[in-house]
Amino acid sequence: MPAQRIALGFTIAAIGLAGWSLFPSFPAGQLIAVITVIPLLALGLTLRFPGRFRIGLGSGYGANLGTGCIVAAGTLAARTLSDINLVSWLPITAFAIAVAVVFLIVAARFETQLRRRGWRLLLAAVFVAAYAFGTLGQFNAALDRSAPALLRSRVLAKHLGHSRLAMHQVTLDAWGPFAAATDAHVPQALYERLQPGDTVCLRLGDGAFRMAWFTVTACR
Repeated sequence: MPAQRIALGFTIAAIGLAGWSLFPSFPAGQLIAVITVIPLLALGLTLRFPGRFRIGLGSGYGANLGTGCIVAAGTLAARTLSDINLVSWLPITAFAIAVAVVFLIVAARFETQLRRRGWRLLLAAVFVAAYAFGTLGQFNAALDRSAPALLRSRVLAKHLGHSRLAMHQVTLDAWGPFAAATDAHVPQALYERLQPGDTVCLRLGDGAFRMAWFTVTACR
């Protein structure tokens, strides 16, 4: 099969899966397994067949797999922002920036022509950071085996997030690691049930990579 047809199929599949994953019904486990593997598959094809495939950077006439990687990275980061409640976003943000910096150094070192097209290199670094951000956030929650601490808080308000994603948020009174009111993402079904003044239960986990995170549930 010609490389261009493979690249086209790869891109269409990535866009389709990414679009599906933006719906709340998409299982989180499948999100991690499918969306995370797309850029890795593209990297594998590029390394295995360097003359036939590329990921949108540098010179060459190989079939470009970059669009699928960009879509996957953006989707993974968006779902992490809309699904995961972290106690602090600083560690994951610092990790994503560090990965992007390493990418910039390596790409500029081995792809000399990119120095003449710095904006492409910077754009690629942004999506590399998005992929690192989304992957770490998802796996930090999915692989967490710690026993969660069970806490309670009171709903102060509820509102939709300022995003094209359907992010349902509640404002919680001070609790556990938070000394002041803070916003948290909740599933749509829970959002519709909750009203200001209701008490909610929170499960606070350590995180597989030591980044504490929590979920909001209705108290029994």
